[in-house]
Amino acid sequence: MNKKDKYIIFKRVLLVLILIFLFKNWIIYKPILNLFKTEKVIAKIINEKNGKRKSHLTGDFVYSYSFDYQGKEYKNESDNENFLIGEELTVELNPTFPFINRIYKSRFTE
Repeated sequence: MNKKDKYIIFKRVLLVLILIFLFKNWIIYKPILNLFKTEKVIAKIINEKNGKRKSHLTGDFVYSYSFDYQGKEYKNESDNENFLIGEELTVELNPTFPFINRIYKSRFTE
């Protein structure tokens, strides 16, 4: 294998790794939550703002939610800008990887 072939392989592997990183929600997180055992916990919306696309121009943001699982606090972005601080919602998580979680039930899903 010459130097040119190694460079081509390196570029392809790097491209695959970048794509996995960019689309980790669809490639890794969603299948884990859909195929493996999950648990549901209560989370609260906290006063931690996450800018949306072009938020530096528009000021749009969503709040984070926080929950405790086995004595450790986890946070994630909510998916709706209309949540209120302190509002409770149900979060679905993978017990082995609790950082992989999503909103299961809120006032917007009922």
